Amino acid sequence: MMKTVAIVGAGMAGLAAACALRAAGIATVVFEKSRGVGGRAATRRIGDCCFDHGAQYVKAPSAAVQNLIAATGDAVHIQRPVWTFTATNQIGPGDLAYDDEQRWTWPSGITRLAKYLARDLDVRLETTVASIHTVGDGYRLSAASGHDLGQFDAVLLTAPAPQSAAILAAGDLAPASAALIAALHSVQYRRSISITVAFPHRPAVPWYALVNIDRHHPISWLACEHDKPGRAPEGIGLLIAQMSHEWAVAHWDELQKGTFLPNDPLPPPIAEALAAMQALAGDLGAPLWIDLQRWRYALPDTATPLTTMDRIAVAGDMVAGQGRVHLAIEDGWRAADQIRALLK
Repeated sequence: MMKTVAIVGAGMAGLAAACALRAAGIATVVFEKSRGVGGRAATRRIGDCCFDHGAQYVKAPSAAVQNLIAATGDAVHIQRPVWTFTATNQIGPGDLAYDDEQRWTWPSGITRLAKYLARDLDVRLETTVASIHTVGDGYRLSAASGHDLGQFDAVLLTAPAPQSAAILAAGDLAPASAALIAALHSVQYRRSISITVAFPHRPAVPWYALVNIDRHHPISWLACEHDKPGRAPEGIGLLIAQMSHEWAVAHWDELQKGTFLPNDPLPPPIAEALAAMQALAGDLGAPLWIDLQRWRYALPDTATPLTTMDRIAVAGDMVAGQGRVHLAIEDGWRAADQIRALLK
């Protein structure tokens, strides 16, 4: 009988693992609590503009990731470089060796890669896994609504570490799950608030993006999203500021995701962020609109020291210890190999 694996989370790690397991003849069901695939590889559209408000691009240092990107058929790389800036807005060229690595994206958004991976998978959207219970030699998953999600031979958790730990703690896996839960709770994350602004003009700058190098600026990353093909009408400046962890924590409770139009009153923190953006990119005119998205678990600073218990494994940023799309994909492949070995 074909083995079955439940994968919690349709981010890049979960989708990569599901594809690898399917290729090995193992059936998978991917459960995703949101309405779409990709996790932080997220794309949004407003009018004629398309923008990535989470992960900004994909690097491909390995041949396997390069082949995956090429297989999509429409990947393009961002031409201009990434420069640096400091707390005092001092801007300069970045690391030339770092800039030699191509940054890949897609005209329709970074979710194009996630949708390519998910094209033949059984993905159950808007389904929140609440707990895992042992049943014989397998596991039964329950939804937050209380209904049964099925029985599986193994489970792969790819949701952020605190959410994965909560799923483990809600089931009947104790005391065996205690060590893995403790390991997941040890993972530390930075928060981020992503602010995308459409301007009537584009900045006259030599860089695609700026990265803050001293972590003493309210902005950690500022990018010209209009540099990506197909993202904005001619002449429209589309800029994304990813705010620092400290700024996000300070304003988390007062800022909710949403879009502000020209006549809408701006919360003071958004007006502050807008001024900080234009201090770096120049005066681009009054915004056409401003979009705000929040990422509670944006970037892990540490990694879990434990990745399995019995036939339950974890994968993704919490194992890689960094928020990089290619690392999440590669860790999904690693986890698929690990599960195959567990199921033998």
